[in-house]
Amino acid sequence: MTRPPDGGHPGGMESTTSSTYPIAGKTLSVLIRSLFSAMDLRWWGGQRAIDALREHGNLVITFWHEWVLPLSFTLESNGFAAITSEHHDGARLGAALRNLDVVTVHGSSSRGGILGFQKLEALAREGLSPVISVDGPKGPPRKAKQGAAALARRLQIPMMPLAFAAEYSIRFKTWDRMILPAPWGKAVVVVADPVMPATDRSGDEQATLCLQQSLNEATELAGGQLHQLWQQGTGTSPVGLSGLTSATR
Repeated sequence: MTRPPDGGHPGGMESTTSSTYPIAGKTLSVLIRSLFSAMDLRWWGGQRAIDALREHGNLVITFWHEWVLPLSFTLESNGFAAITSEHHDGARLGAALRNLDVVTVHGSSSRGGILGFQKLEALAREGLSPVISVDGPKGPPRKAKQGAAALARRLQIPMMPLAFAAEYSIRFKTWDRMILPAPWGKAVVVVADPVMPATDRSGDEQATLCLQQSLNEATELAGGQLHQLWQQGTGTSPVGLSGLTSATR
């Protein structure tokens, strides 16, 4: 997996999130590192990711928006590109991800979506793994939108569903009931089977429904069998130091 030179963006794509919210981005990235580095986190099903990466060279990483904080930690310095909303909250998260060495582009289903996904596709073609919270930025929660399926189809690579559960956590009163895990106790990331994209646009809806079902099943599994999966899981991510990366990197 290639990386942009000198921390820049491939193809001259400049992210403004770090400069737009420098203090908020730095603060949030420090919070993410300090909280989640103390978590007793394990990965379950990681061989699926390793096998898919070896076969396809890249993946579209997908998850529900409620897990954006803990899963942001797993993205650090591992060759990811994420799409974030142009709204203030999304821009702050983008600034935090930038501080975690994740390449970010602006876009959402309501503002700048087409341009954002075009940039994300270009970054993926240069070797970065695209990351999408598929029910964001405004929900409804746990209802997948078609952006990830369309991107995976254009790239002809699988979508990799991730689910998360923690032994102790609180939930915010936001549209997605965003989770904030406690920096102690056990936590698990479930890596589900990859979901293959359609071969033409007419199949995006069915691929999206398959992805949604997979994410919801992985969510039920992670929450219902956290301790068993944690015991069976590994203490490091399937590939890389803290998150999924290309097997060829």
